[in-house]
Amino acid sequence: MDIFSVRMIVIYFLYGLSFFTMAFAIIFQARKNSSFILAKSVWFLSGFGLFQAFAEWAKVAKILQLYGINLLSIPLLHFIDSVTIVISFIFLFLFGIHLLVDSTGTHKHYKFIPLVLAVIWSIKFIITDLIIFPTENFQAWTANSIALARYLIAFPGALLVSVGLLLQVPQLKRLELKSAYYNCRAAAVVFAAYGFFSGLLPFPTRFWPGNVLNTATFLQVTGLPVQVFRVVLGILMAYTIIKTINIFHVEQQKRIEDADRIRTVMEERERFSRDLHDGIIQSVYGARMLLNLSQSMFRKNEKMQASERLDEVKEMLDNTVDELRVFMKDLHRDTDKEESLQQTLTKLISDLRRLSVISINLKNNIEGDVYLSQKQQTYVFYIVKEALFNVIKHAHANKCSITLERKDNSIIIKVTDDGIGYNLQHYLNSGCTENKGLLNMKFRAQQLGCTLTINTGEGKGTEVVLHIPTDVMQSSA
Repeated sequence: MDIFSVRMIVIYFLYGLSFFTMAFAIIFQARKNSSFILAKSVWFLSGFGLFQAFAEWAKVAKILQLYGINLLSIPLLHFIDSVTIVISFIFLFLFGIHLLVDSTGTHKHYKFIPLVLAVIWSIKFIITDLIIFPTENFQAWTANSIALARYLIAFPGALLVSVGLLLQVPQLKRLELKSAYYNCRAAAVVFAAYGFFSGLLPFPTRFWPGNVLNTATFLQVTGLPVQVFRVVLGILMAYTIIKTINIFHVEQQKRIEDADRIRTVMEERERFSRDLHDGIIQSVYGARMLLNLSQSMFRKNEKMQASERLDEVKEMLDNTVDELRVFMKDLHRDTDKEESLQQTLTKLISDLRRLSVISINLKNNIEGDVYLSQKQQTYVFYIVKEALFNVIKHAHANKCSITLERKDNSIIIKVTDDGIGYNLQHYLNSGCTENKGLLNMKFRAQQLGCTLTINTGEGKGTEVVLHIPTDVMQSSA
């Protein structure tokens, strides 16, 4: 095998490899749901790359055939070479015409032009030359069939791709996608050059212009085979297209970031809704209960006690305004100083005792103080507060107790009442707005990594049990 044949094998292999790489890059990066016009037709370019690669590698097999390495028969190799390269040109034309039509939004019927050209080529070189009047000179058949395909399909197809890519440049510039902007322009130049080197320089033929401008005359003038320029263009084409279609990855990342932002906003709104329900709305409800109690005292002529209750209402509303300011400032309950869990629950019970005649007591069965992180303390506070408000509003209970104990590496908080109870499953599935409090309790427990259990039944009272694993606690004493 001479040095020229070895070089041509390397050139054809690299040429095919560049197209193969481009095709698979498109397959893996392109997005059907992209907003870019390029995404609608770029799949045709992957077909062009795959069949172009197969065509170039078929030429490698033809060269090896000259040196006794028989991979396939000569007629079959000529047929594969011709058909694969023509199919690749059709895909190129399809990409160019679709890109152009999609960009302009007019003349949609132009999309059928490459298919019409494919039918014309097939009638001449497949049906006529191989079936009706079978040729015996496969080398001439290959040269003529590929040459005509280069003139009718490859050359105009490459120019259409070049123009179509240039039409994408303004959008890329407007979106400030600098890398894609420059690479898209470069790709347009590469395809225009490909149109000349691959569309107007066939192997020598007996008809014009292939008998004047061909690979042989190009070699005589430049001293270099045209395949060298084609392989360089193939590499540049693969590089610029891969860099250009990176816009799909950028777009996907932007969509993910937008989705994350939307999810964050929705989660923050939901958290605000929970905190508003568990904090301010509960406080307003408590003030309303005190007003009702004061009204009842006025009717009984207990003016002194009623006045005290009104003072409590004023204080509660002042606290509600302060709490609302905190919500508006940072959307979460804050504390100025660190408190133990026992201190927080004691203050909560003290506040709620003023709202009801129900006896509420704390049973602390843990030695030493229990400390949680600020977030944990806030969530536990709202869970217990919601449970107590449910007792006050709905349970018709006489007694309620909060039990604090340690068991099996967990801190357990129980809120128990002797009220009327309720059908829990029916209550949760009813869709009424009142069950929002229970859903908030379960959500907060889940966010803490805790377990919330509600044991109740009609006429059986209610027990709310919160298990706080010690491994999620900040510290305990």
